[in-house]
Amino acid sequence: MQIFIGTSGYDHPELKGSFYPPDLPRKDFLAYYSTKFNALELNSTFYGMPTAERMHSFYERSEGRLKFSVKINRQLTHEISRQWQNHAEEFTQAMDPLLKKNVLLSILIQFPESFHYTEQNRFYLAALLKKMEPLPCVVEFRHREWIKESVFAGLLSRGAGIVFCDMPQLKNLLDGFAACTPFIGKNAYIRLHGRNRSGWYVESEPGEETHRYDYEYSLQELQSFVPIVKKALSEEKLVQLYFNNHPKGTGFKNAMEFMELAGDL
Repeated sequence: MQIFIGTSGYDHPELKGSFYPPDLPRKDFLAYYSTKFNALELNSTFYGMPTAERMHSFYERSEGRLKFSVKINRQLTHEISRQWQNHAEEFTQAMDPLLKKNVLLSILIQFPESFHYTEQNRFYLAALLKKMEPLPCVVEFRHREWIKESVFAGLLSRGAGIVFCDMPQLKNLLDGFAACTPFIGKNAYIRLHGRNRSGWYVESEPGEETHRYDYEYSLQELQSFVPIVKKALSEEKLVQLYFNNHPKGTGFKNAMEFMELAGDL
């Protein structure tokens, strides 16, 4: 099976001259990105509700070369209101162009660390997954309370997967290796945030890059993911790896390095 490798986001003007050619117009970033990677985790959809027109433009500008994972809007994970069902419907309808072009790999539902394992939150998650059907959803938890067999079984019964996160082991966080996070259903979704322990809870100034994800993986650290990927492939999972350690372009560098490691799989 094919491995899909990319980064979390692509629109980084500061990477002109390093990843992007220095004279490349910003409007052509996505087309260039699609010549280097085969997948992209769209995260702009977290900050602004996507539209069908916008999703279609991502397909056109990538010239059909990319598969997409789309991060769900924050109004459904971080700023949940009584109108959440309307927001879910709006988001779902926006995915139609990617579905029709067969380039939608996953919907990423990432909850904050403050989203605890409570009865109310469990009911909400179940209702959200029901509302998002038939989109292929994967859920990322940032609180260790959710890492339990009953949650895994509940996700599987609803056709959803769980994200294998690589991040520092701090407070309530628990990385995929320590949690032995299983790959549920058809997806093996791996999200690499970096291991910046000292910067994880450091507040960033407006317009400043997030300290949390300022980290560069060594080749030895990247190699530790190879057995994880091999096992997922042997189980015929749809393997996706996205690098979210974007400050200074290290995510792009690490993604390209891992592509080389994955070439022999």
